Amino acid sequence: MGVIAGPHRTPMHVLLVEAPGGSAVRIELEAAAATTGHAIAIHPAESDVLLVCGTPGPELHTFIDRVWDQMPYPKHRATLTSPDEIDAALATALEALADRDAQRLAARENTIDNNDAQAFNDHEHPDDEYSNHEHSDDAHGSDADESMHDHGMTMGAHDHMSMDHMSMSGPGGYPLAEGADDRDGLEMDVLHRRLGPVLPAWPADVVLDVTLAGDTITDAAAAMVDADDHVPAEPKNVAAIALDQAAQVLAVAGWDAAAARTLRIRDLTVTGHRDQARERIRPLHRRIERSVMLRWSLRGTQVRPGVDVRTVLLERLERADAALNGRQPKPELATTVDEIPALVEGRDIGSARLVVAALTVHPGRRTDTTDPAGAAKRHHHG
Repeated sequence: MGVIAGPHRTPMHVLLVEAPGGSAVRIELEAAAATTGHAIAIHPAESDVLLVCGTPGPELHTFIDRVWDQMPYPKHRATLTSPDEIDAALATALEALADRDAQRLAARENTIDNNDAQAFNDHEHPDDEYSNHEHSDDAHGSDADESMHDHGMTMGAHDHMSMDHMSMSGPGGYPLAEGADDRDGLEMDVLHRRLGPVLPAWPADVVLDVTLAGDTITDAAAAMVDADDHVPAEPKNVAAIALDQAAQVLAVAGWDAAAARTLRIRDLTVTGHRDQARERIRPLHRRIERSVMLRWSLRGTQVRPGVDVRTVLLERLERADAALNGRQPKPELATTVDEIPALVEGRDIGSARLVVAALTVHPGRRTDTTDPAGAAKRHHHG
């Protein structure tokens, strides 16, 4: 990994984190990366640049620090609050990665800091095995999350990051199942997983903690990171936002070709080629609407009474078409974060992700508390 200065320079692998209200910056960054030949990374281990889109609050900042710590050197990190900063940010990242002396020094200092921290922990908690056993419940609720796990559903060159925060309570770092009583009185194995707040085709600020019995979600709790500071932004490019949201559903549904095609049209709307976007939106809309396979795969996935995921997908494409052709687009109905658990309980992870990808979420009442490490604690719903 890394960037080699000169004509044989390799492209950067850019990991994007979207803060609440940062969707416009993230969308234009993805379009710029596609234009300039840089790759959008999906995992910290394959990344050399971390770009935060928008201004993160304290909770999201904690997740971002975890991502940064898992990226190998050489690496560079920056925060962008406006699309106007994109060109300068990419140029600065290239220069920073090419500065090998500075990168070696930063890596050396980081190694020293980590060794000092490990020595302190060993001194304060010499009996690590006992400590880990004592805190196994916290490991399942916090470390055994799935904040950025991709589940094999990608969006081509436009994919967002993917990372699995794993508990060290099981072999290879994977969390062990716990026991719980089934309806027939027998004990069954259950797993606790966390989805979000940074996950491909996932609302940027939503965290969903689930309990799995087999492949079925038996309990769920949803929260929004930094919910007290959440201020919804009015989208300036309605077509781009609607196409981006449509691509999320297509990606989670496994139709990668259609998702990539949708994102290409989205990129045209933010790079000054709206005429080309206008020509391509209707053929795409017709193809998706006529797809028997997509109709079959999305059937039964309700997001509200009488409205399924396919309906939301087609509404998003119609909204983009209206915005591109000068018609007044219909607003998308929003869902409070408190409504999410009832929509996903009883489903498998794949269906739950489809449902969440089809939602526009706003905070509602606060449903989480935060421990000192910045991890949202679980609350029972239903």
